[in-house]
Amino acid sequence: MSAPKATAGIKVPPFTRNDFGLWKMKMLLFIKASNPLYIGILENGPYLPMKSIEETTTPEGNRIPAGTQPKDISEYTDSDKELIRLDTGLMLILTDSADKEMSYQIMSCTSGKHM
Repeated sequence: MSAPKATAGIKVPPFTRNDFGLWKMKMLLFIKASNPLYIGILENGPYLPMKSIEETTTPEGNRIPAGTQPKDISEYTDSDKELIRLDTGLMLILTDSADKEMSYQIMSCTSGKHM
């Protein structure tokens, strides 16, 4: 996956502490232009591959309803892996916009939404 440093010749807007509102508007436009799926990550968090679980009954006769649960990494499809990579791309864009001091503050975040 190539680094999302620029979109159509546009550089990542540098973070500005004294005009956060303007930076935020520029960054949202940059993120939308880079990949519209990034906005979903900002709103909902990173993609987590899930699998369906059928209704089962324990040996004691207890009913376990059908539902979903996270997939094991070994069960990820190529599509799952690509959707997971989107969060890393978003994190790279946000980190690239930050100055050195801010980069140290956000590097411990676990997702683009968290950043």
